[in-house]
Amino acid sequence: MNRRTLLRAAAGVLVLAAGLTAAAPAVQAQDTKTVCVYDPSGKNGDAFKQAVKYQTAAAGMGVTLTLKPYTDEAIAAQDFANKQCDAALLTGVRAQKFSKASYSVEALGLIQSYDDLGSAIKVLSKERASKLMVSGDYEVAGIYPAGAVYLYVGDKEIADVRALAGKKIATLTFDDAAMTMVRQVGATPVPADIGTFASLFNEGGVDVCYAPATAYNPLELHRGLGDTGGVIRFPVSQLTLQLLIRSEEFPAGFGLQSRGWAASQYDTLLGVVKKGEASVPAKHWIDLPPEDHQRYRDMLTKVRGELTAKGQYDPTTVALLEQLTGQ
Repeated sequence: MNRRTLLRAAAGVLVLAAGLTAAAPAVQAQDTKTVCVYDPSGKNGDAFKQAVKYQTAAAGMGVTLTLKPYTDEAIAAQDFANKQCDAALLTGVRAQKFSKASYSVEALGLIQSYDDLGSAIKVLSKERASKLMVSGDYEVAGIYPAGAVYLYVGDKEIADVRALAGKKIATLTFDDAAMTMVRQVGATPVPADIGTFASLFNEGGVDVCYAPATAYNPLELHRGLGDTGGVIRFPVSQLTLQLLIRSEEFPAGFGLQSRGWAASQYDTLLGVVKKGEASVPAKHWIDLPPEDHQRYRDMLTKVRGELTAKGQYDPTTVALLEQLTGQ
């Protein structure tokens, strides 16, 4: 059996060889492409600022980018699907219609620490993982950390997963995984979108919402927490920003180079995330006892298994990352 055959046979664990680096093909032809960039703060937000930085890096890869800001993610995703732009920067949950594999990085309960998230992104940026990053006409050209997703509860008494039964949880209508989780704990999903979930929580329309800590100040979630609520310090999942491209519009090898560059930015962007988490007052953090941690883990593991079996998550990516993270 020659070396090439051996590599093919080892495809199931190929991305665990994250320490191996791969030389990307040189990209030389200059071209101009448009990127739909989702950032709730528009041109003033951190995501758009990162896109500007990426614009410079892409020029070194032979592609000139024009950035088009969007404050409505649904419209950005639709314009990308309708070929109004050649690439799009979206949250992983929104990007699932273009790539189940990269969306699976956000699988419920799969990645608990930022060290593991960094390792996962690094692994998926390697040449050996390239097949996972291509889905039909689309290719993932970069994955960035956007913060662990936490549950915000209006009353600390319902921090235990068993106490969520019967409670109302603001749930994004396009987030089927969250819908499944909410029903699993016996709670009632209240349809919401990125523009409405915070107001639902802040005005008492729901008992619980979920978001990264970076949303605490911009969305004034302290209003919903009041004096009795808190943020459960347990990562339900990891929110990511993902750069999607339409492969045929970009030079050969661009996606691989781009993923490598995006992975190199991990520590810088993680600093933004940690700054957001540090802005949450100590009084609003809820630290669960070990037995409650385990109950959340068990529930999320069960839901993740069900969603993987249904094809909501990519089974190959989930298996690889479960092995990587020891889940």
